[in-house]
Amino acid sequence: MRFPKEQLKKLGILFLNFLLLYGLLRLIITLAERTGHIWIYYAGTILYGAAVIALFVAFFILNGYTLNRVEFLPEDLPDRWSEEQKQAWLARYPENRAKAKRLLFFLLPLIVTLFISYIELTFFK
Repeated sequence: MRFPKEQLKKLGILFLNFLLLYGLLRLIITLAERTGHIWIYYAGTILYGAAVIALFVAFFILNGYTLNRVEFLPEDLPDRWSEEQKQAWLARYPENRAKAKRLLFFLLPLIVTLFISYIELTFFK
């Protein structure tokens, strides 16, 4: 099975982001171990967790307050909105969804990094 060039590029970006984020977390862990200051580890993991939460909330909002890929119609929007509000929201919606997709290039590697860190702590230390 051959991947188109664009999909290979996306996989490469995801993998590079994962390597950077995982490497940074390992650096934080090593720094905490070598200096004996456990607060460095706690601060690093809390920052990673906060980044996951912030990116997820941003993704959720930009994706139209849903995790679906369904396109919205004017009838799907709240009845209390005027037609102008609905049309303005629908006009911004494709651009916001594109931004949400770009956020996934950071959100997914962060989640995988924290998951691997959890597995390491649970089973190997």
